[in-house]
Amino acid sequence: MRGLPVATGGSPFVQLQEDGLPTVLFGDIQFGNNDYWTHYDASVERVESVRGGGSTTYASQAPGAVINYISHTGKEAGGYVEATTGINFNEQRFNFRYGAPLGETTRFHIGGYAKIGKGPLHADYRVSESFQLKGNLTQDFAEGDGYVRLLFKVADTQEPNYTGAPALASLSGGQFSNVQPFPGFDGRNSSNYSIYNKDFLIYNRSGQLERVGMTGITTKAVSLGGQFHYETSSNITIDNNLRWTDMSGAFTSPFQNTARANGIVGSAMQLNGTTYATVGSIRYANGPKAGQVFNGTYVDNNVNVRTKIRDIGSLANDFALAAKFDTAFAKITARAGFFYMDQDISMEWNVNKSLREVSGDNPAQLDLYSTTGAKLTQEGIAGYNNNWGNCCARDYDLSYTNTAPYAALEIDGEHFAIDGSVRFERVKASGGGRVGGTEFFVNSGGVNIPAITANGAREVLDYSRSYTSWTAGALWKASSSTSLFVRASRGGRFNGDRQTFGGKISSTGALCTGAMAKAGTGGCTADGVTPSVDFVNQYELGLKTRGELGADGRFAVDLTVFKGNFKQSTFELSATRCPGGAGGCVIDARYKSYGVEFFGTANVGNFNMTANATWSKPTRSGTDASGNPTPFVRAQYMPELMYTLQAGYDFGDIASLGFNVIGQSGILDDGGRSYPGGAVIGVDLKVRPIKNLELGVQGYNVFNRYDLRGSGGPADLSVSPAVIGTGPALGRTWTASVRYNF
Repeated sequence: MRGLPVATGGSPFVQLQEDGLPTVLFGDIQFGNNDYWTHYDASVERVESVRGGGSTTYASQAPGAVINYISHTGKEAGGYVEATTGINFNEQRFNFRYGAPLGETTRFHIGGYAKIGKGPLHADYRVSESFQLKGNLTQDFAEGDGYVRLLFKVADTQEPNYTGAPALASLSGGQFSNVQPFPGFDGRNSSNYSIYNKDFLIYNRSGQLERVGMTGITTKAVSLGGQFHYETSSNITIDNNLRWTDMSGAFTSPFQNTARANGIVGSAMQLNGTTYATVGSIRYANGPKAGQVFNGTYVDNNVNVRTKIRDIGSLANDFALAAKFDTAFAKITARAGFFYMDQDISMEWNVNKSLREVSGDNPAQLDLYSTTGAKLTQEGIAGYNNNWGNCCARDYDLSYTNTAPYAALEIDGEHFAIDGSVRFERVKASGGGRVGGTEFFVNSGGVNIPAITANGAREVLDYSRSYTSWTAGALWKASSSTSLFVRASRGGRFNGDRQTFGGKISSTGALCTGAMAKAGTGGCTADGVTPSVDFVNQYELGLKTRGELGADGRFAVDLTVFKGNFKQSTFELSATRCPGGAGGCVIDARYKSYGVEFFGTANVGNFNMTANATWSKPTRSGTDASGNPTPFVRAQYMPELMYTLQAGYDFGDIASLGFNVIGQSGILDDGGRSYPGGAVIGVDLKVRPIKNLELGVQGYNVFNRYDLRGSGGPADLSVSPAVIGTGPALGRTWTASVRYNF
């Protein structure tokens, strides 16, 4: 969002909402990112967003943007049913919605979807199995000056989580080019989801081996809400929005990492640093070659991870008052409100050391055997909960309570508009948890496997932070169709669960100060106060203009120049981003960025087009071994240019045809090596043979471009072409749909 790069997974500066309230309080909850819990479906009437500095005070924990999914409410009778199916992949989805008035002052709406399939990356078992149902009932006041609305949602979803694929690329002068699929593993249409790793054993919090399914990202949610809206005769509006959510889930995935196999045979197997065996051979653990010696060049040595999200439920309420006044020189709107949200985060992490062949077609697990012929692993698992060390065998129950009074003032004159708002945040953290202790052996089918469990010293949270976010802007109406605006803002974003288990919280539960960390008192090893809130400073200057295109056309252009700086402190659990390749590290960094954002629309007759592009120059400063800031350099994994283009032509009642382009420029990895950018093209054809019936065909990446959307860095630079880790866009996928409107 407007040049805000991120250090690790999730969307820390973006809040996703459903009908005006967050689905989760923090956008980058570990293994629980905000987009896991929000699914677009037929019940959504529209999506509204506030981006840039304006979002700073619009909602809590959202200095980058707020994206709000707003439901249909049944003002008009009608709806549709729709069935879609993959043409070149196995996936089926059913969408529906219906709403209608139940009388002069009562109306309802209900909608949702159901989905099953093996996914566009062609798993050989069902990886998608989801449904969601949302509804609401509205009672309008007889005078038409407000309403009371009840809302509900029930969801049970399972969707795959793709963690990348290997690829081949030419390397010259620190620049990768000519990226091609890895032999036997084309990331455009295959993944390391395998029938030979469809389920696996974990060592759970009860001290038992438990078999779990490789189910990707699963969610279960039940929510109940209520909205009250009332407009008085004196231009005062009262709003209250309440929602209770019971939510849980899991994150289960075979992470992918390609490494050379030649260093495994002859290596030492250790328990707490003490060697107990030497690897003598690698054999297939299952699959058609089960028991045979593995002689491949590469292995996938990444984790089988299972994170059980016991509870990520919440209670949220937003109360607001607004008053409008007309004066001789301007219209004035004043708003004030109070936001409350209590967010639970309860999880158990199980991160197994795993070994499998590198293949995009049901890779087999690999077992290790000692020089004496003893089996050292079980079903390709070389360790329970210890892949990233004792940092990441976690078990915790946390709670965060966010309260935020806020106020805003808008003055709208004939030739100008001025607005300002402030939000006073206070977040209270409580609860606690444990990380792993020392390794021990677990007998798994007769094989002793090293394991870690969450039995380390307990960390307790008992602290709060208060901070203020603000924004101010002005707009000059140069003409009836053109205006110039300027905005400055400073928004805070509280670091929730990513602040834990990093030496930043003292033995009493309070945040460590820098002095405590320096003295080593209270178990402190790092300052916890400063990184507990990340602040984003943003400055924007823009132009908005509207006009006519010929006799029957219109256009709109928004152009924004922005500049910003912020800091981010976050826990990174994998070795991909941690210095020295060790898992479990805290990334503290400062960022600066500037750039230009363009948004434009054009409508001429039956033709329409929308274009959006953001060019930014993001830079990053980390810390050296002594904790001193390093010079600012280009931020890793952040393209300087991102753009979309959508265009279409409507042939009236007969058909419509459209295409879209989604692209970005290249990125840098942590080593400063560059990866090429690119774009994918999609098409959309809809035909309406009879009234209310619509047949459609949709294509994504129709030219099947191997287009990078992320990178895990180099895997093997000793060969040519080099082997790299990538996150490619999906390859060519076609879907067909049939929809009946009523």
